[in-house]
Amino acid sequence: MTAIDAIYELGISHNKFSLPLPDGTFYPDYFFSSDKRPLEFLKSFDRIRDGDWSDCTFSDLGCSEGSTTFGISQMGSTVYGVEGRADGVERAKVLQQIIGFERTHFSVGNVDHEESYRQVDAIFNAGVLYHLEDPVTCLERCAENARLFIYLDTGHAPGSQQEREGSKFASNFGRVHTVKRHGLELEAVDFAEPSTTAEKKGGVRRGPRAGIGNTNSVWLSHASTVELMKVLGFPYHETVGEQPHIPRLRTCFWRTEPKAPSPLGTLLKPLPAEAPPEAAIAAARTRDLAYLKRTGAPVIVIGHEPLLAAVAEDLRKGGANIDAVIKAPGNLGDKLPLRGLDKMLDGRSGRVAVATRDVARASFNLMKLDRFGYVFTSFALARERELA
Repeated sequence: MTAIDAIYELGISHNKFSLPLPDGTFYPDYFFSSDKRPLEFLKSFDRIRDGDWSDCTFSDLGCSEGSTTFGISQMGSTVYGVEGRADGVERAKVLQQIIGFERTHFSVGNVDHEESYRQVDAIFNAGVLYHLEDPVTCLERCAENARLFIYLDTGHAPGSQQEREGSKFASNFGRVHTVKRHGLELEAVDFAEPSTTAEKKGGVRRGPRAGIGNTNSVWLSHASTVELMKVLGFPYHETVGEQPHIPRLRTCFWRTEPKAPSPLGTLLKPLPAEAPPEAAIAAARTRDLAYLKRTGAPVIVIGHEPLLAAVAEDLRKGGANIDAVIKAPGNLGDKLPLRGLDKMLDGRSGRVAVATRDVARASFNLMKLDRFGYVFTSFALARERELA
């Protein structure tokens, strides 16, 4: 078994961003551009860097399957990825075998626990803070452990009723209140996480982008976050990006005044080059067919016509072992919802090839059902372009 073959044995990816692989594919193979925030982090850290890149140390909190961690590693620094869910760390370690980065390290750890932090030069804190019941303690620990710089990408309490009502998460927001710490009255709003704390219940796993063990999280306002970080020893800040429909901001915090921004320069240990989407889809399809033919692993095909017939035909011609072909109700542009998939698959498990336009959503829902080993999306992506 090759290193890349190992990704077929680790369950379904829950990465939100892709990682380019040396064979010209992406992981997961239905996203076609990698996360740009790591380069934003490196460029912003460079404004305060006081040593060689090889001597720098970083932490990536809530690293998921490591795509951002590897992005941060592209200057050859020592990087520690910490993730609360063990299956994410398992995938990150397999991906490391494929792309290298021997100075990148992964461990299972909950950011609510002090032992998940270590002394580093800078901390990448993205998509984590707004899933916590106690975001202040997390920021305190970041400030205690980051020598120079903290990059924070998080949702913030809406600044107005209009912003609250216009948010994509409007129904999740709860009471508005203040958190009293460090002599400050920090503006905050409650946010509803999944209603059960169990990681798995009734055959469905908790969403891997939700908090761990809590049904409520607390979102600080941006102004309060800036005020708190100043008290914690990071008085210099710049907001470098925003998503007002959440609302969510990317903010850099420096312990001392940073230099003016300048180009980052050549990456000293770059990730594999990103292939164009068409080429990446073709490479993934070739690899997937070779794996299915070589292993004889049975695969279930599920989706909408006419894509369903096209994907099934590709698999048969390629020598794959088709276990079942399941036609979903509705039209090609319709979603494959979680409960609908569960009902149609009727207790089946194993590997699935989806035949739908929204392969990312279908893959995410099959991952949440927690009984499927892998989802093949390359066949649908290839044939959908032909049918379009």
